[in-house]
Amino acid sequence: MSDATLFARYRDLQRYVGWTDADAANVRGIAHVVEAGLPGLIDDFYAELPQHPETMRVITGGMAQIDRLKNSLRLWLGDSLQANYDADYVARRWEIGRRHAEIGLHPVYTNAAMARLRNGILRLVLASSGQSPQDLSTTIQSLNRLLDLDLAIIQDAYEAEHVRKEKLAEHERSEVKFRMLVEAATCLVVILDAEHRIVYCSPFGRELTGHDVKELVGRDFLDTLVAPSARADVIAEIDATLAGQPARGCEHPILCRDGSQRWLVWNTQRLENYHDSPAVLAVGHDFTERREAHERMLRAERLAGIGQMITGLAHESRNALQRIQSCSEMLELEVEGNEEAIRLLNRLQSAQDDLRRLLDEVRSFAAPVQLERSACDIASAWREAWQLLETARRGRDAVLEEVADVGDLRVYADRFRMVQLFRNLLENSLAACVDPVRIRVHCREVAHDQRPALEISMRDNGPGLSPDARQNVFEPFFTTKTKGTGLGMAIARQIVDAHGGAIRLGTAGDGAEFLITLPRNEL
Repeated sequence: MSDATLFARYRDLQRYVGWTDADAANVRGIAHVVEAGLPGLIDDFYAELPQHPETMRVITGGMAQIDRLKNSLRLWLGDSLQANYDADYVARRWEIGRRHAEIGLHPVYTNAAMARLRNGILRLVLASSGQSPQDLSTTIQSLNRLLDLDLAIIQDAYEAEHVRKEKLAEHERSEVKFRMLVEAATCLVVILDAEHRIVYCSPFGRELTGHDVKELVGRDFLDTLVAPSARADVIAEIDATLAGQPARGCEHPILCRDGSQRWLVWNTQRLENYHDSPAVLAVGHDFTERREAHERMLRAERLAGIGQMITGLAHESRNALQRIQSCSEMLELEVEGNEEAIRLLNRLQSAQDDLRRLLDEVRSFAAPVQLERSACDIASAWREAWQLLETARRGRDAVLEEVADVGDLRVYADRFRMVQLFRNLLENSLAACVDPVRIRVHCREVAHDQRPALEISMRDNGPGLSPDARQNVFEPFFTTKTKGTGLGMAIARQIVDAHGGAIRLGTAGDGAEFLITLPRNEL
C-alpha cells in the first residue's frame, strides 16, 4: 500500500474517532510529563516480557536486542507526543505493525502490550499533569484517541501482512499440488511468460523431447520446441490466450532434441498473477502414433485405389510398350546406316525404358510389400546398392565411407528390399550432391519397441533439406528433382515399416541425414 493511501486512510480514521486539532494540542501540552517518565515505563514494559514465552520467542538476540527494542519504543512514544501526524508518521506506524507480523508475534500480544503502555502513560499523566479534573479528562480522551489510532494502523499492517503471507502460502500450496499433478501426467505441461519464455516444463518433457527440462527453463519456447512451420500459428494462440481467449484442440508439431518431430494437441489457459505477472499454461497430449496410424490408413486407402487403377493401366501399357518395342526393332533394321535416324530411335528406346520404369515403380508402390526374411548382413546390402549405382557414379568423385560401432551387422530382413532401400537413399544423395560426394554410413546398437535393434545413419555432404522438404520427404509423389516420380522415399518408408522398424530424418545441419532403425528379430 502506498504512503498516500495509508495517510488517506489515517485521516479517515481520525474523523471516525473524532480527532481534532484540539486533541493534538492536548497531547503536546502533557508531552513533557510523559517523556520524563518514559525510562521507567519502558523498563517496566520489558521487565514483563520474560513472563510470557510467546513474546520471548521472538526475542532471539538476547540483551543486545532488548536494548535496541527499548530505544525503538522510546523513539516511537516520543514520535507520538510530538503531534506531527503526517504521512511519514503514518508510514512509520505501519512499518512497526509489518515488522511485528514478519517476526511472527501474534496480534493479541500487540494489543495487550498497547494496553500496558496506555495504562502506564495514563498513570504518569494522572500523577504529574497538575491539570483541573475537567482538563485532565479532556487530555486523557485525546491520549486514548491517539493510541487507538496508532493501534488501528499497526493492526491494519498486521492484517495486510497476514493476507500477503496467506496468499504466498496458498500460492505455494497450489504450486505443490500443481507439481504433484503434472509430474505424474503423461503429457507435456509448460508455463510461458508474456515473452514466450519457458518458466516451467513438466518432467514428461524429457521423455517426450529428449531435452533436459531444467535447461529448458528460461529459453524461448518457439525457438526451442516449436517447428518453424507452426510458429506463426503458435504465436497467435499464445497471444490470444494472454488476452483471455483460451485455445482448445490445437494440433502442432514440436521439435525433439534429435531433430525429429512429435505431434501434440494443445489446450491453453491464461494464469493470472503467476509470480506477479500473467502467464500461459499449455498442456500438450502426444498423438504422433495415432496420427501416423491414421495417415497409414489413408495411404492404404489411396494405394488401394492406385493399385486398382495401375492394374488396368499396366495391362494396357504393357501391350502398348510391346508394340512400340516391336516397331522400334523393325524400324531399326530399315534405317540401318542412317546415323540420325538411329539416334532418334535410341532416344525413343530411352523414353520407352523410362516409361516402363515409371510404371514398375508405381506398381511396386501400390502393391503390398511381401517379405522373404533371412539373416541379412546390412553392410553387404548397402555395398550392393552402391555397386548397382556404378553407372550413375561413373566419372564422378563419389565415396561411400563406412563406420560401425558394432561388430554384428546382421538383421532378420528381406535382402532384396534392403538393397532397394539403400539404393533409393544413395541415389538421392548422388542427385543432391556436387563433387566431391561423401556419403557416410554409421551403425550403432539401439532399442526399438524395447527390443534389440540396429540403427543405420546415412548422411551426405550435400545442401541438406529445406524445411518444406523435411516435412514432406516421405510423402508419396513429393520430389525436389526435375525427374522422377517422387516415390523413392515413400517406398523406403514402406520397406522399413514392413520390417517393423522406423525411418526418420536426422538433425538438420550440413547435408541430409536419414536414420533407419531395424529390429534384429530372429537371428
